[in-house]
Amino acid sequence: MSTERRPLGMWVLGILVLKIAVALWVVPQFKGDIRQLYSIGHVDNYYSIAKNIENGNGYRFSPDTSLTLMREPGYPYFLAGVRHICDYFDGVDYQKVAVVVNIVFTSVCALLVYQLAQLLTSAQRVPLIAAILFMLHPGVILSELRNGVEVPFTLLLLIFLLIVRLALRTQRTIDYVKAGIALGVVSCVRSTALLFPSFLIIHGLLFDGGWRSIPRSAARAALIFACALLVLSPWIVRNYQLVGKFIPTASVQGVAMHAGYYICTHEGGQKSFSELDDEAAGVRNELAAEHGYRFKAYYYQYFYDPKDEVTFNNLLASQVVDQYVHSPSLFVKCASENAFNFWFRGKNEAVTIANICIQLPYMLLAVAGLLYGFRQMDRPTLGLLLLFMLYTVGVYVPIHAQARYSMALIPILSILAAIPIARFIALRWRGAAGAEPPSVQP
Repeated sequence: MSTERRPLGMWVLGILVLKIAVALWVVPQFKGDIRQLYSIGHVDNYYSIAKNIENGNGYRFSPDTSLTLMREPGYPYFLAGVRHICDYFDGVDYQKVAVVVNIVFTSVCALLVYQLAQLLTSAQRVPLIAAILFMLHPGVILSELRNGVEVPFTLLLLIFLLIVRLALRTQRTIDYVKAGIALGVVSCVRSTALLFPSFLIIHGLLFDGGWRSIPRSAARAALIFACALLVLSPWIVRNYQLVGKFIPTASVQGVAMHAGYYICTHEGGQKSFSELDDEAAGVRNELAAEHGYRFKAYYYQYFYDPKDEVTFNNLLASQVVDQYVHSPSLFVKCASENAFNFWFRGKNEAVTIANICIQLPYMLLAVAGLLYGFRQMDRPTLGLLLLFMLYTVGVYVPIHAQARYSMALIPILSILAAIPIARFIALRWRGAAGAEPPSVQP
């Protein structure tokens, strides 16, 4: 490792070891309280699918219900692989291994954050500080304790963004193909980034020749999207064989839209966000029963026919859309609340306040970094990152949002937040020593 990278390696390795020690020996002492507030451990039914895959029952929530389209396949198959390895080595705790893997993944993310920061700014110490800010973000630490998609999704997104930035710089077709493959892999884990290539047309307008760039940018966006669909094609074919419809990702959107709509229209009383979310699930169970579907009643409805799963999700989505069409003011209200929820909303008021105390400093520092470091930034890289932030928030705002969905944007916040911190450290060091200190060169 070069002298420029040695401090990064030392910091990342030190934090990794500390996190593993805390996760394996400290967190178990408080696991009950943490799980109640932040849903650590098995979450969002990924483990249920993984267990059925590993047991030979196929891609379904429970052995006696139908094959499902409710979740993208990447993470359940990954968990099934981890579970299989743990079963092979008798006595290995699956949950502990999953947590350690997450911590390793966030450590790799930190290295990628460092690299992305180098592309954004030549300011000294910023890449190292950004990597540290990312690893120490409490939301990231909590995500490591979950068997959810947040950590692997963030890792794959960073890889995708770095490849896209390379493609925008080289303008080579092969690099856009690589970006499409990376996007396909990302979408196998969580599909929210799938339509982001369309925003590259805006990027071209701003940084690649104005209006004349539109055909060229549109062609490149189409190439990325086509390559992503090619990666997703086994899943698409499988879904078509099950239900006879083109479903490139997952069928869960209707549930998400209904949950967001119900919470928005029932807030203001004594019930917490989590209680309203559970109440909305009960309403969905009643609605499914009224329409005569055969299913198991949980937060997600486990159907005995995959076509019923898709039809019911389409029904939920159409009902919510109809409500918003007839009341645009209600849509504005719900979208505005979701913009807040995306960054701060937790299971209850206390967790939401804690999230505000965590997220707001990062956000304020990021704004300060954007304003202070704008002249030193590489504009195409900045444009790419800001457009991705805008796109990601825009995906969730009309549907459903809570603070854990913002975890994928913590790397970008950390990079921008590192700029004023690096400047403050430089000024303090200069004031104490009378000269600019040695620094980590990007």
